Amino acid sequence: MNNDLIKAHIINSSKNVFKERGFSQITMSDIANASNKGRSTIYYYFKNKEEVFEEVALLEYLTIIQPAKTKIAPSRSIEENLTGYVAGKLNTLFKKIEGYRFLVEDIKQNPHLNNLIYFKIRHLENEIFTNILTWALENDEIASISDDDIKFLAMAMGTALNSLEKEMLLYGTLDNMDIRLQWLVSLLIKGLKYDQ
Repeated sequence: MNNDLIKAHIINSSKNVFKERGFSQITMSDIANASNKGRSTIYYYFKNKEEVFEEVALLEYLTIIQPAKTKIAPSRSIEENLTGYVAGKLNTLFKKIEGYRFLVEDIKQNPHLNNLIYFKIRHLENEIFTNILTWALENDEIASISDDDIKFLAMAMGTALNSLEKEMLLYGTLDNMDIRLQWLVSLLIKGLKYDQ
């Protein structure tokens, strides 16, 4: 088994341990037992349980993005793409919050981890929002804007979405999220249709 496969196995095996017991209750020995590896093997790939936890949390976050990506396509309108992606992502996040009580609490206690995950995945979301805006431009759904403005707007959209996610994760759900989401999408689209 090569190094990448062993590391992936350790991360996947550790997921349930963190989910069931939480970060503070886990030791490197627990991680070793869960992955059927010796402690020396675990320490070869990870300095400490914090590093393992970061990888588990990042993996879980990617499982939120992947289903949401299936909701977007060049043939769909900007409204369908934005609403589909954001709603899909937030719905999956709600489900994760319900099933991962300890993991969510651990992330709440570690704002550094929350920011680390965001920085590691923001290029993925920038690409997603850039695609949505580019498709809308190609389909004449929005007024012409420069490539630099598309990049900036994609980054701003990702930042805004991340802020909503943090609000839900740290302080609970936001009321009437579907209605509020539709309202935000409508505002954005109206602004993008305005030809300056």
